[in-house]
Amino acid sequence: MSPEQLAALAAIDDEGSFEGAAYELGVSTSAVSQRIRALEASLGRILVRRGTPSTVTPDGAPVLRHARQQALLAAELADELGGVPAGDGPVPLAVAVNADSLATWFQAVLVAAAAWPDTFLQVVADDEGHAVERLRSGAVMAAVTTDATPAPGCRAEPLGVVRYSPRVHPDLLARYDVRGVADVPRLPAVRFDAKDGLQDLALAAAGLPRAGRGPSVPSPDGFATAVGAGLGWGMLLDPQVAAAPGLVPVPGLAPVERELFWQRWTIGSERLDRLSAAVRAAFPPRVRRDGSAHDPSG
Repeated sequence: MSPEQLAALAAIDDEGSFEGAAYELGVSTSAVSQRIRALEASLGRILVRRGTPSTVTPDGAPVLRHARQQALLAAELADELGGVPAGDGPVPLAVAVNADSLATWFQAVLVAAAAWPDTFLQVVADDEGHAVERLRSGAVMAAVTTDATPAPGCRAEPLGVVRYSPRVHPDLLARYDVRGVADVPRLPAVRFDAKDGLQDLALAAAGLPRAGRGPSVPSPDGFATAVGAGLGWGMLLDPQVAAAPGLVPVPGLAPVERELFWQRWTIGSERLDRLSAAVRAAFPPRVRRDGSAHDPSG
């Protein structure tokens, strides 16, 4: 496996096409195709599913992970040797982050990363319950996830707990004549997307059936706006609750807490260490039920 072949595979995963990979690498499309064919022939496996978009196959996932690790380690070696060229420009760090974190505490990580001249972030937005799949596939080097079990070649550390509270506009309660928890199933529930199961967790804890069909708004700000406008009830983060004092608790439903973990490759990397430190610093201190703050790192 040559560095050129591995770089072609990573570029296809980043760009979603042979043409995009060629543009990214500064070579012809036929050169990218030849490198991938040669890599596949040497391994006896189909690594790329050709199409629109072109995607890495399950057999290609460990090769992609190796490709990204080799590129990162080459940059780290260049740093240690005093700037020996290991490629062009800063090194990308691909990280999966759920949309709620990206809209709140992870923004401090983005601010910190702006001061890193040797690195740039490639942020992939994905549900925190599914982000670890990105690690397994080799698409990202680190992820914010609810999975405490490390992905292959990764280590996991707890960040802390985020809390979602069921909130609704009082006019919606009146419109559906909701007077107690038994009436809650009549209410429409706002979902972030098809993966969003927070509303169902709150309902199940109260012994109620799964929420029926309702509005879907795949944006943290848009989601909070939809709940605030009375399109349906929804699970809001503490900062969103504080920003919407006109909303009221959904009768009989309790908040849902989710513990978040930071998973990253186990390879020694100053860049990954720096990113991990920024994530730890950015995550808000856990708030105990008695209202006192607790730093999960201590």
